[in-house]
Amino acid sequence: MLSIVPSFQLSAQHFAIGPQVVFGDYREVSSDLQYRGSGIGANATLEWKKFSADIVLSKVKYKPTSNGTATTEFDASEVDVRLRYYITGPVSGELGFINRKADPEFEAQSVGAITAGAQMAYLLGPGVRMALHGGLMFGAKYSGGGTTSGLGALQLGLGLAVDALHRRVRVTGDYGFQRFSRKTDDGSGPLPAPIQQSVGRIGIAVAL
Repeated sequence: MLSIVPSFQLSAQHFAIGPQVVFGDYREVSSDLQYRGSGIGANATLEWKKFSADIVLSKVKYKPTSNGTATTEFDASEVDVRLRYYITGPVSGELGFINRKADPEFEAQSVGAITAGAQMAYLLGPGVRMALHGGLMFGAKYSGGGTTSGLGALQLGLGLAVDALHRRVRVTGDYGFQRFSRKTDDGSGPLPAPIQQSVGRIGIAVAL
């Protein structure tokens, strides 16, 4: 989420890593099957010339909400990798993948997909950066079966980073949204069975 934009010089090389606190909202099939939870995560960012990469790990324990029909809690472990190349202005192109596993396996859908999109990064003030990113997810595979059309899975995100201690420490916060317009077929024809997740993260990263 921390691309360098042309209003300031591209760094030769930079690496930062740190822990995060994670909050999530998960819905499947309909808004009645709803879970909320929290957990821990970690974020690593590498920047080199026009290239950058983010690796985000998280594990969230989801519990059924009181106003829904879900009855069983589950853990969701996710890996999100994004490779980025600076194009022009505030714009960078992104390519990566996400993999989320549910435990117990069939209490919720495990899913994996290739991601492609773009990021727009802005310097808001001294040591304060904001980044917006969005794109599509292709080739999604689900543990419980189902398919998604080529334009039927998307992700959006917003990130904010504030430098401290002469850029040795960063306070970070970001929000991510994923939606898979999944369909299943039990032999009677395609039926909508969408999957949606919103995740917020707050953390500290140390530059090495």
